[in-house]
Amino acid sequence: MVRDTLALTRRWTDRLASMTVVRLVVWVAIAAWIYQGILSDPFKLTDWMDDHQFYAWEQSDRMTLLRWSQLPAWNPYWCGGTPGIAAPEDSFLSPDFLLRIVYGVAHGRRLAIMLFLILGFEGTFRLCRRLDCSVVASAFAAVIFGTCDRFVMFLHDGWINFMGFELLPWVVLCFLNGLQSWRWRVLGGFFFAWMVLNAGTYPPPYTVVVLGYLTIFVSIRAAIHDRQPRARFWRAPWLAPWKSGATIGAVALGLAAGKLVPTIALLSQFPRHFTPVETHGAPELFGPFFYRYGVVIAIGLVGVILADTTAGVFCGGLVLTFALAMGDTGPTSAFHLLKALPMFSQLRFPDRYTVLILFFLVVCAARGITRVEDALPALTRGLWDRWFAWRKKPARPVPVELGMLMVGVAAFLAYDVLRPHAETILETVRIKTGAMMLQEAPRAYDGPFRQSRGNRRDVHIFTTANLGSIYCVAGNPLPQSQLLRGDLPQEEYPADPAKATVTRKSWSPNVIELDVDAKEATTLYVNQNWAPQWQSSVGTVKDHEKLLAIDVPAGKYTLELAYRDRLLTVCLLVSLATLLGVLYAFGRGGWLWIKSERVRWRTLPTWPDEEVRAAEEADAEELPVADEPAAAAEAPAKKLASPEASPEAEEPAKDDAPPSEPPVKE
Repeated sequence: MVRDTLALTRRWTDRLASMTVVRLVVWVAIAAWIYQGILSDPFKLTDWMDDHQFYAWEQSDRMTLLRWSQLPAWNPYWCGGTPGIAAPEDSFLSPDFLLRIVYGVAHGRRLAIMLFLILGFEGTFRLCRRLDCSVVASAFAAVIFGTCDRFVMFLHDGWINFMGFELLPWVVLCFLNGLQSWRWRVLGGFFFAWMVLNAGTYPPPYTVVVLGYLTIFVSIRAAIHDRQPRARFWRAPWLAPWKSGATIGAVALGLAAGKLVPTIALLSQFPRHFTPVETHGAPELFGPFFYRYGVVIAIGLVGVILADTTAGVFCGGLVLTFALAMGDTGPTSAFHLLKALPMFSQLRFPDRYTVLILFFLVVCAARGITRVEDALPALTRGLWDRWFAWRKKPARPVPVELGMLMVGVAAFLAYDVLRPHAETILETVRIKTGAMMLQEAPRAYDGPFRQSRGNRRDVHIFTTANLGSIYCVAGNPLPQSQLLRGDLPQEEYPADPAKATVTRKSWSPNVIELDVDAKEATTLYVNQNWAPQWQSSVGTVKDHEKLLAIDVPAGKYTLELAYRDRLLTVCLLVSLATLLGVLYAFGRGGWLWIKSERVRWRTLPTWPDEEVRAAEEADAEELPVADEPAAAAEAPAKKLASPEASPEAEEPAKDDAPPSEPPVKE
């Protein structure tokens, strides 16, 4: 597979889409049309309570940061107080959370959805181009996977964290390019960490399944076809996939340590128990999937029937994930065996593996489209050679104009045939205005914090009003005190009012200052849940039937009650150090990528006879990206004489190729 995927074909139609800016304009236009209902009614929410819950959490995180200049380690607004960043569904550390901070939660959530959708388009397109698919085929695959029907269900329920699936193509692309380039491995770790930081309880484990399958397959294939002289063990070709996957995992672990480690510690204390056995019959899964993606299945089979290597590999992944989607059908089933692993033990709903089924399917379809699209130029070359052979004259090269004409005709026919089918599929997954965002937005109310009885279905209203919601629901059995009360006259109060008086001096989610006047030693109660991370400057914090309490001495003083999670602090420092290292490694590569984009603009052909000259200029002006001049000099500069020339195997990219742009000669 490695050698096959490095055999890249030059088509002049591919060069038209080689500029990232051009593609992004197209992706934004498609995204705005597909998710029109996301961009309209800019402050409204869906009618599902999970959307209200996640809105409330993000509002709590934003208020904690901007209003009190604190990290949201503790969330006092939910269930009487729960961990903030460590909670499995909290997305404060995700890069896309910056959109909530800058534009507010309502607009930020919508912009995050559009960002993930555009990243899904671009990542799938780049992956397919990396696998030598044509522009039309790659664009078709990008649009179909980026608008997966499951994503509409996720968005309706408010699960923006499931949009991390849009980063899956990027991780796979980085894995494949990481077979030769360590920079791509590091970039893959960034995208994988983004999934984790985006509160991705499902996308990261599912991505591990994809990487595990590809690692095993590529490793076995490399071992079988290895004809190189025996090298050191560390440089063995079959080991490259394992190094790529391990590096991606290590970088992701470092970047996501601030979220991952505290969350694992929390889940180990309060695991989610799910006892029902979930199974789905093959007709139950295949029927609805075929109804929507039947055309894509048929096109994917074309690639398999034509014995395309890449299509065969991804077809194998499709079969594996279909078996997983069938659920726990027995002790030897794939889903049952996978749930024995720690990362997968708490996952449910096996039908969500249909996202992976579609991912593998669109790559198969892209290869099938490409093989058919390349057949017309190949047929033209064959007929041209046979014509001279029949006339018994010396063979002549195919004219550039004729070759470009056939490539253009093939691309147009592929587009003309695929466009109606793509539009039919997209129409079924469109989110139209007024179809999803139906609930009115909450109104802000600036008052002192206090707990209220709350309402789990309208919790977004209470958080915006600086009120806690005691009535809630949590995916994990977090402890909640039965002594919590709503609408108390005082949130901090003494056990015996005759022994002490308590006055709130200042309040923030992580720090509470109280003026205490105690006639004798007594106990103070705070109307929040107890957690071992709470510490007091005076007295001793204790657990009073899961209610936060402090044993204080007699006297008149100011007491500071603070939530300090040392594990979280250490893990955040690890993430920060890893991030700085990644930014340092990619600083130079990003600048070179910008220069390479400028070269693409200057060498864009405006007339068919300029294609060969433009291609030569592009290769001649290709910027050296190696850290060492010698390494740059060794980089191959193969040029094809004409756009219709047959594919040639390209040398593997050097380790120093810029990770922002895949090593594809377009």
